Amino acid sequence: MMACTPARVPRSSAGRRLAVLACAALLAACGGGSDGNGGGAANVAPVANAGPDRTVVEQSTVSLNGSATDANSGDTLAYAWSQVSGQSVTLSNANRAQASFLAPDVAGGAPQVLGFRLRVTDSAGAADTDDVLITVQEPGAAVTISGVASYEFVPANANCIGLNYGLTAARPIRQATVQVLDAASQAVLGDDTTDDTGRYAITVDAGRNVRLRVRAELKRGGSPSWDVEVRDNVTAAVPPAPLHQRPLYVLDSAAFDSGGVDQVRNLTAATGWGGTSYTGTRAAAPFAVLDAIYSGMQLVLGAQPTANFVPLDAFWSPGNKPVDGSGSFEDNIASGEIGTSFYSSGIDSLFLLGQAGSDTEEFDDHVIVHEWGHYFEDVFARSDSIGGSHGFGDRLDMRVAFGEGWATALSGMALGSPRYCDTQGTAQANGFEIDIENDAPNPRGWFNEFSVMSLIYDVWDTAADGGDNDSLGFGPIFDTMTGPQAVTPAHTSIFSFVDGLKALRPADSAFVDALRADHDINGIGIYGDGESNDASGGTPPDVLPVYTDIVPDGSVLNICSNRQFDAGFNGNRLSEYRFLRMAIVSQSRYTFDVVTDSATVAQLPPDDPNDDRDQSDPDLRYYLNGVLQNSGLQGFSGVANRETFTTPNELAPGDYVLDVVEFRHTDENSATDFPERSCFDITITAAP
Repeated sequence: MMACTPARVPRSSAGRRLAVLACAALLAACGGGSDGNGGGAANVAPVANAGPDRTVVEQSTVSLNGSATDANSGDTLAYAWSQVSGQSVTLSNANRAQASFLAPDVAGGAPQVLGFRLRVTDSAGAADTDDVLITVQEPGAAVTISGVASYEFVPANANCIGLNYGLTAARPIRQATVQVLDAASQAVLGDDTTDDTGRYAITVDAGRNVRLRVRAELKRGGSPSWDVEVRDNVTAAVPPAPLHQRPLYVLDSAAFDSGGVDQVRNLTAATGWGGTSYTGTRAAAPFAVLDAIYSGMQLVLGAQPTANFVPLDAFWSPGNKPVDGSGSFEDNIASGEIGTSFYSSGIDSLFLLGQAGSDTEEFDDHVIVHEWGHYFEDVFARSDSIGGSHGFGDRLDMRVAFGEGWATALSGMALGSPRYCDTQGTAQANGFEIDIENDAPNPRGWFNEFSVMSLIYDVWDTAADGGDNDSLGFGPIFDTMTGPQAVTPAHTSIFSFVDGLKALRPADSAFVDALRADHDINGIGIYGDGESNDASGGTPPDVLPVYTDIVPDGSVLNICSNRQFDAGFNGNRLSEYRFLRMAIVSQSRYTFDVVTDSATVAQLPPDDPNDDRDQSDPDLRYYLNGVLQNSGLQGFSGVANRETFTTPNELAPGDYVLDVVEFRHTDENSATDFPERSCFDITITAAP
């Protein structure tokens, strides 16, 4: 009988693997060997590998990186490290493949050589050992590692019909953290922040085995300050880690010796594009996202150099797809079924699509800054937008029209280009373009996000067209958004923006009014008094006035919620929410009563007692200076055909804004034959 029991094999990994393979081949040639009882192949001892000899610096944490190969499938391997020579040290995790110790102090003395032995034993008791020598020395002369960190950016084709990978070019990674890590222990030995050209410089000890790491983050304390991180939200972990603990994207170099002289090390995050599809790691993506956000921040810093930005997380993942998840918000985020790119105000986070061949956002920088524009409006100014779908030609709720128009205008200002590209489709070869400067909204008006977008952009830009014969720059826009727009008693809309801008810049009122007239916006003041643009020129019902006055004296106001511009039950179109204006003079508790009128009830589908979606469900919200005053379910109950409640506390004197809406118009599960128009009798009285 033949046996394969090599006493020692070469120290090199390649040599050791060849020896093991040769042994396995020998066993195969012998018919698999025998255990002496006819019970199968003879056991082959594992081959231990203690890693290469190396030199480390005193007082550093040293990792012993052991491994083993085993020709026998199913074996359980046990690891045991021991010190066999040199000054005694304490080993941590000595019973694992990777152990560690603190290198002793050799100050003033010659380098010391420490010997360690790794013993690997299989489940049959067969064992092998390998030794490694670690030389500990004093730190050498310091060296500086410097270079440029960059990422590859892919521009769009003409008219934004897809990405042009043939024009891929490097852009600097600006203001990101660069670290030098100990290659073995991953300890941070030094760090720097790239400048706006992507340059960094870090001084470390000479003669160390290190690697470079660029972190997808922007960190700055003091004034100004910011804290932005790009993370991967998709995870299979159950339960998933909290969002702020999901993996941060990084770009790592290969390990290298810091050497004895200064050296230049450039790092570039590649797209991963292989010619017809992504074949490599999409390392450029998180840094492209980070850089687009930094462009938005730069615009703000130009107007307010001491701006302090609320911490922001941006979540991008190749697994983020344009699919609406059916689970909870947390489950949908973890699975990447986010539907579309969006900003979440409750957690100050961006969520960005990344599924290749479907819709990816990393090189659609205007899209990224658009979503960041919602963050700006939320944390620096005020956003009353109710969100929802929107697109070309939509007649939107004025709050949505302003929020979306503002965000698109901001992207053009921050990136210095009116060409808004959104690429998508197979191989990222399709897409569409918005010309912020020249696209003509249809119809123009206070309800069209494209009118809002163009008006705000024309306040900023220097090109003269239409009513645009001046340029105010971003400063007055910033001051308006963070000043009057943030505290307006009305809802945030193009009316409150224009009124605030004119109040801050009275000398430019004629210029602003010319822009307003160019977009057929003729209402004045924060409430749009006197507005005559009804969105179609055909005098559709329930559009005007923008706000209707209601007196809290018990008199009845009849007003209607109309789904005439919303075939898809999106719930965010013009005339679905009707706005009321109420002045409270006497501090008191008040009773609100909203009753679906008899004419509407007569048009409702036959009542199914098991399904309330065929009945009217009026909702009412009331605000003071933009702050929702409803308590609990007051104003939002599911009682059919009526909403009534008394405020638990006295209302302070002031100008209140009310929204009235037919909830069925906002519910995609409503009965298809539910009437397009619901009218309500509203009374507000002082409670006894």
